[in-house]
Amino acid sequence: MQKLPEKILFFIFILFSLLKVAVSLQLEGLSTKKPRVTKYTTKSSQSVTPSPATTSFYRVNATNGATCILIRTDGLLSIQYRDRLGEDKEADIFLPDNVDLSGECYEDESSITMGFKGFVLTMNFKKTPGGERWYINNVDLSYSSSNHVFEHVDRPNLDVKLSTPQHNTLLFPTPVGKSYTCDTEKVITMFAQDEDDRSGHLAKLYLRDLRMQSFMYKKASTWGPSYQCSATGTYRDETAPIAVGSTLAIVTLCIITGYGLWRYFKVKKVQYGTME
Repeated sequence: MQKLPEKILFFIFILFSLLKVAVSLQLEGLSTKKPRVTKYTTKSSQSVTPSPATTSFYRVNATNGATCILIRTDGLLSIQYRDRLGEDKEADIFLPDNVDLSGECYEDESSITMGFKGFVLTMNFKKTPGGERWYINNVDLSYSSSNHVFEHVDRPNLDVKLSTPQHNTLLFPTPVGKSYTCDTEKVITMFAQDEDDRSGHLAKLYLRDLRMQSFMYKKASTWGPSYQCSATGTYRDETAPIAVGSTLAIVTLCIITGYGLWRYFKVKKVQYGTME
């Protein structure tokens, strides 16, 4: 049996090295830091109940009357800002039961918008490329810096818009037909995406006793089977494994093709040498 040339062995070594690095990067991206413990944790009892009295329900119906988005949570919006003395402050707003609710329902995209106390909070949902999972694509928050919750704010009369990162955001990925359920506190951080932002505000949305589901399309507001959140709060972008797999496939194809060409020309050269 003929041994592989040293160049081919070197290419194979490079391939496996790239694969090892790609796997390690994906594993690092699967974990996030545990949310900090805040004064919010004292709002309700630590005991877990099927539907605590402090939770609120939000529902968006499709045009045919079927429910497409259903959310149950005990939510708190905490916004960091600076006052006229240059000191850092926090304004806390609990998500109320009664909000100005609107939304949109489509096959692969949906959204829910809640207006309350001068704030507008929007969650946008999408499906993964294969349509197997739904997730929150991004969360937007808009308001005026002159809102009365900001005491002695340093820069009033500004239209503030904060949101989660626009690229590779995959929050709470859940199999389609199931409802994302989490008894531990989840935190969504929003900040200004515009480089010209002058507010300097940063917002965190704390969600406790969370249960949500998108792309339901049921006449009755009944949850799908529960899909429990992980202990680490895994956020994963499934486009990364696809890209890595495609790259490795291309590299492997190039190596096989290169080796085939090398063998072809070597055999031809040997044949010509024999004829001479």
